[in-house]
Amino acid sequence: MSDQARLVLIRHGQGSLGTDNYDQLSALGYAQSEQLGAYLSTWLDPSSHVVCGHLNRHQQTLDRLGLSSTPHFDPSLNEYAVDRLIRSAIEQADTLGLEVPEDGAFDNPKAYLGTFLRWFPGVLGHWQAERLVCEHNGRWRDFHQRVCSPLNEWHQSVAGGQSVVAITSAGVISTICADAIGAPLTWQRECNVSLYNASISTLSVSASGQWQLEELNAISHFEAASFHTLA
Repeated sequence: MSDQARLVLIRHGQGSLGTDNYDQLSALGYAQSEQLGAYLSTWLDPSSHVVCGHLNRHQQTLDRLGLSSTPHFDPSLNEYAVDRLIRSAIEQADTLGLEVPEDGAFDNPKAYLGTFLRWFPGVLGHWQAERLVCEHNGRWRDFHQRVCSPLNEWHQSVAGGQSVVAITSAGVISTICADAIGAPLTWQRECNVSLYNASISTLSVSASGQWQLEELNAISHFEAASFHTLA
């Protein structure tokens, strides 16, 4: 990596899918975070501005990265509640004309992860089009506005030579990247379900002052295939 300042977006390590509380890193999630931290130490500027969401999995990832900068916690980096969005989609499936996975998928989400990853972009599409109503998550437009609200400040930091590191979730990262580079929502939805745990996505500011995507969903810091997880 060059010494150029950049926005470094980090997805949290593997959560506890299939348990009563997904918002906790698994043993593998902790190991992913530690390996990622070792990799970051080889090139990341220690003076980088570090921001982190409020969710447990965000903060647990941050703790294992071993970054020297004092972190700032920002609720704009908090993910939407996937389980609540799915529940609302199931309740409104007939109205939306949305096909719902079989019951076994909900009984064993780890075994049916591929099913969910193929199905979920359709749920997101209905939410983004404001056809799907989710009282817990509110409107997509409000989520989009919230997670993208720090971009102007981050742009100023990166353009001024200071890198920014943000530890957050797949929905937030895919939304920020799509907004920054002007990608369509179809791109955002596919990116949302494709981001690996403890992956890195980076943006820099071009000579013309525009965000440019340098790296998306990078996991070259993991040699073992067992570290390549999506939930």
